[in-house]
Amino acid sequence: MTTIKDIAHKSGVSVATVSYVLNNTRWVHEEKRKRVLEAISELNYVPNAVARGLRVQKSKAISFVVSDITNPFYPDLAKACEDVAQTKGFTINILNTDDKPDRTQLALNQVREGKVDGIIVTSALEQDREHFLKFMEQGYVLVLANRFIKGLQVDSVVADNFNGAVMATNHLNQLGHQKIAFMPGITGSSITESRMNGYVKAMADAGLTIYPEWLTSGGARYSGSYDTTKFLLGLPEEKRPTAILSLTDIGALGVLDAATDLGVSVPGDLAVIGFDDLFISGTRSIQLTTVSIPRYEMGNMATTLLLDRLEKTAKPEFQEIVLPVQLIVRKTCGKQK
Repeated sequence: MTTIKDIAHKSGVSVATVSYVLNNTRWVHEEKRKRVLEAISELNYVPNAVARGLRVQKSKAISFVVSDITNPFYPDLAKACEDVAQTKGFTINILNTDDKPDRTQLALNQVREGKVDGIIVTSALEQDREHFLKFMEQGYVLVLANRFIKGLQVDSVVADNFNGAVMATNHLNQLGHQKIAFMPGITGSSITESRMNGYVKAMADAGLTIYPEWLTSGGARYSGSYDTTKFLLGLPEEKRPTAILSLTDIGALGVLDAATDLGVSVPGDLAVIGFDDLFISGTRSIQLTTVSIPRYEMGNMATTLLLDRLEKTAKPEFQEIVLPVQLIVRKTCGKQK
């Protein structure tokens, strides 16, 4: 059986440092932390108490993992998780990853250590595939929500991001726009891939050209999208988009502010569509056209799947649920030209 000493030897750090990383009790330099987490993964380390089955009582807690706790996309998901968990006597703790792999590893280790009974991950990236595989091979319970990993056999609940992007792109085209840019998010995210694929399909079906510049990422964040919009609107006239489809509403707010600062009229000179349908997007001063994502329903179903697995009442086969989305038309696209 792998011990903490084995982890320390393989990663070239002290036993104390390994303990700090495992228990998250003291700051550890990022490079050392990475080496320790890699050693834990490679050696399939499981804390002794859990591995020997000494822990009889369940924690009655689950982890809810998000990529950006400041993003208003997540509260509805978290509230649904908490509402469902409370009906079964469970509490939840929220862990923010900032899309950093070592933070996801810490969340998985909480389950291995018995601090929580299962985990819902809304921030899954392709680079997490092997970690999740090992985690499930060890018999732990995982559900993916919001993002999924293609081909990974695990319960998941996501939105129909592909068709959402198709609907949004077609709407812009029907309004007379042919120069439509798509602003992706983080690499390795199924949301970026699915929405980009939907956009590309709709553009191809309409016979429209896509310039490489039109796929410049805004990181799905306000500041990145603001900067990318300035770049796009500074392109030569033949490549300058008349419409931008942002991966998120938060990104779309950056698009709107950049357009304002450049003196570009929305929707007169530029149409804008976001994704998520956050509360702020529908306020009178913004009125953003967006694709609505059923966040509460997603969190509800993901938590139900997780608790069913923990209580051994789930169906043997993994559930892959895709929830429908809706295009919400407001003022940032204007009328048909």
